[in-house]
Amino acid sequence: MSGPKGPTLTDAVGLGGIVAQDGFDYQVWNVLVRLPAWLRNPAFEGFAIEALEDAEARFFAPRAPHHHLLDRYQAKMGVLARAALLEVFETFYTFERVHPQVARVQTLVTPALPATLTWLSRDPGRVRRARPFYGPFADVRAASDDKLRADLVAELQQPLGDFFADAIEIALWPVLDRATAEASFTAALHEAFPDLNYPPRRIGPTFSALNDLISQSRGVMLTRSRLLDTMAVNLGTELISDRRFLPVHVRSDRNGEAPDAIEIDGSSFSGGSTGFPAAVRWHTQLREALIATANWARKNDFARIGLSGSYRLTTAFLLGWTFRSALGFEIDIPTKGGIWATDAHPPTGGSVLPWSVRPPGALLGDRMVVGIGVLRDPALDIRNHLSLSDDNGLLLATLPQALTDGTDVQASVQTVKAAIAQEAARLRPTFIDLHYVGPAAFAVALGHRWNGLPPTQLYEFVPAEGSYVPTALLM
Repeated sequence: MSGPKGPTLTDAVGLGGIVAQDGFDYQVWNVLVRLPAWLRNPAFEGFAIEALEDAEARFFAPRAPHHHLLDRYQAKMGVLARAALLEVFETFYTFERVHPQVARVQTLVTPALPATLTWLSRDPGRVRRARPFYGPFADVRAASDDKLRADLVAELQQPLGDFFADAIEIALWPVLDRATAEASFTAALHEAFPDLNYPPRRIGPTFSALNDLISQSRGVMLTRSRLLDTMAVNLGTELISDRRFLPVHVRSDRNGEAPDAIEIDGSSFSGGSTGFPAAVRWHTQLREALIATANWARKNDFARIGLSGSYRLTTAFLLGWTFRSALGFEIDIPTKGGIWATDAHPPTGGSVLPWSVRPPGALLGDRMVVGIGVLRDPALDIRNHLSLSDDNGLLLATLPQALTDGTDVQASVQTVKAAIAQEAARLRPTFIDLHYVGPAAFAVALGHRWNGLPPTQLYEFVPAEGSYVPTALLM
C-alpha cells in the first residue's frame, strides 16, 4: 500500500503559483523583507519563489537527516475564511507526511484573520516569545504550552491541531503596496546590519533590482552568493565583509544558541552530572555533524572558521580535526586572552618552550598510548587507568607552564606533533590512544594538525571515578 502522494512540481498544487498570478508582488515583497535576516545567517543557502510553495528558503542544518531544512511560506493577500485556512494548513500537513523532517517551519503570511480566529496568530506567538524567559521554570512553561496545544486541537481537531502546535506559524503582514514594502525592507536591512554604511538613495534601486531578479527567476534557486552580489552592486558596499569566514558555535549545557552562526549541539557531550555518552554517540551525533559541516563549508568556499561557545576537550579536539589544515581551513580559537589563530606561525629562531617529551619503550599490544599535559602531568592517571607499574609503555609530552598566545600554541603543536609522528613511524602502531589535559584551545590547535597519523581514540578523564572513558575515534 502506497503512502500519501504529492505535492510535486507538476501536479495541481505545484502549478498553483504559476497559474494564479494574483498576489505575486505580495509574495515577493514579503521575501524581500525577510531577506536581510536570511543573508546574515551563514546557514542560509538561497530561496526559490513558486516552486512547491509560494516561497521556500533553504538552510544548512548539520543534525537534520538531509543536512538541510526548508522554511516554507504561503502568502495570501486576502482575509481567508475558516475553510480556506484549513485548506492551507492541510497542504502544510500533507507536505510533512510525504516529506518528513524537510521543513523546519511552514508559515501562512496574510494581512489578517477572521475575527474569531485571530488567536491562531496571537496566542502561539505570545507563548513562543515567552519561552526563553520561563526557561528555568519548566512547569510554568509547560502549562502554557499544554493549554495552547489543547486549544489548537479543539479548534482544528487531530492530527492537525498537534501539527499546528509543532510546525505551523501565521505571520500577519498587512503590507499591500510597494512603498510600504520598500520601507519595511529598509528597516529590516538596518536591523540585520546596523553598522552598514550606504547612501539612503541606493535603497530604492536595490529593492528594484532584487524585485526584478526574483520576478525573472520563478522556480529557480537564488543563491546567497548571487543575492549578496546583487545587493553589493546596488548598495555600493558589501553586506558580508569576508564571505569565506564561517562562524561555528558549539552549544553546551552552559550556553544558549547563536543565531548568526552554524550551530553544533554539543550539550549532550558536556560531561557534568550526566557523565559522558557512550563512544558510539560521539560518532553518530557529534563527529558526523561536524564532518557534514566541514564538507558543506568546503563546498561553499568557506576557509576560515570562527569558533564560539564552550566545549570539553574531546569536542575541542574534534573541532580542530574536522576543520584541519590538511582540508584547507584555518581557525580562530577564542580564549580569555584573545584569539589564537591557527595561522599565527612562530617566528624563525623564536624562543623554545620547555616541553618534556619521553618516548615509549614499546607499544601496549598494537596501540601507542600518548599522554599530553599542560601544567599537569597525566602519567599517574593513565597508569592507574591501565593498571601499569611504570611509564615504559607511554609517550608523554608535558609543559610546566601556561600557553599565553597563538604563536606559542603553534610552536607547541609542531613540537608535540613531530614527537608523536616520529614514534608512530618507529613503532608502527595500529591505533593511538590519546589522553590530554590542558586548555581546550590547545586541543583545538593540536587537532587542527592531526593528519598523517594512525586512527586515534580520544579519552576524557572522569575525576569522580579517577579513570578515563573512551570518547571519539578519529580515522
